[in-house]
Amino acid sequence: MRTREGLLTLIAELNGNLAELRRLDALNRRAWERFSAGANDLLDLAALAFTIHGIYGVLENSFLRVSKFFENNLPPDAWHKALVERMALEIPGLRPAFLSEPTDRKRVMELLKFRHRFRNLYGEDLDVTKTLAVQQMTRALLERLPGIYSEYCEKLRLIAEQLA
Repeated sequence: MRTREGLLTLIAELNGNLAELRRLDALNRRAWERFSAGANDLLDLAALAFTIHGIYGVLENSFLRVSKFFENNLPPDAWHKALVERMALEIPGLRPAFLSEPTDRKRVMELLKFRHRFRNLYGEDLDVTKTLAVQQMTRALLERLPGIYSEYCEKLRLIAEQLA
């Protein structure tokens, strides 16, 4: 059941996730600086990929918190993709969309695909070209995430005020 206290707790959890995204953003910038300065060893590319993986993990955690709070059941198979798609939906009378811009949803989906590849690289190296393309999308998304989180939390605050 949605309550004012529950919404305020969700807002606090999302703010905690945003703080973690800022930490990972700083690590991503450091890894990118090293790589772009010529540190092109496989370990440098892996460090960059690791930060992208972590960024997606925090986003997914945020999405799960929202989904669980608003009781948006997920299918048992392909739930990761369904979760991202649901975060792009505004459900009137229930919850606002977390990812209101189609470009943001697309970028998050690319991070999800990358995370899957990164986690399943058995006996293979990272593809430099693909990793750099995902890095570019990650940077663009990171620029927008503080605003996305802020806007979403403000919408949640308005809902919470209605429940007061």
